[in-house]
Amino acid sequence: MGIITIKGHHGTDIDSGKEIIASNYKISKGDQHWLGDGIYFFVEGLSTKTIELAEKWVEAQSWNNDKKEFKYTKFAIIESEIIVEEDRFLDLTTKEGVEVLSFLKEKFLKTIEKRRKNKNKSLEQPYDGELINLAREEGVFLLEVVKGNFYIKFKEERKKKINSRISNCTICAVFNPKKNIKSKKIVKTGEIL
Repeated sequence: MGIITIKGHHGTDIDSGKEIIASNYKISKGDQHWLGDGIYFFVEGLSTKTIELAEKWVEAQSWNNDKKEFKYTKFAIIESEIIVEEDRFLDLTTKEGVEVLSFLKEKFLKTIEKRRKNKNKSLEQPYDGELINLAREEGVFLLEVVKGNFYIKFKEERKKKINSRISNCTICAVFNPKKNIKSKKIVKTGEIL
């Protein structure tokens, strides 16, 4: 099996950025995440401007809509080299990757329906992350890195309440940072205005 190498950019507040460099990333967990549990990066695909996308993301995330104030005003963009064996990589930007996700939907639809019924949750919410997490839990696929195209609402899209079904970026989730992230460095810092 071959090895796949991907360069990714992760946006965060400056304090978290320094902590990541000093120790490591912390995994975001939950079935509601686009690609399941993992560390999320902007990667080349629909756009080559992944640093800019990470900056737009961190800026949008800095705003607390309930309190109408910024959670933080200084940010860092971290560049990481992601390495994964081909058989532990799911690329949802390809026909083969979509076929794998379709297989997972068929395999786990009843399980998801049962879990959601017990929690009084609707199937109307996206469940791709839930499928990927179930595949890992059940040992169907030993997925370490998953990549896909998504539409993300950045600051301008949020302000103008723009919704779209057309993807505007490519992201990947890394499930095992100790194994799959070979380097990390801050490539940009700045202030949110």
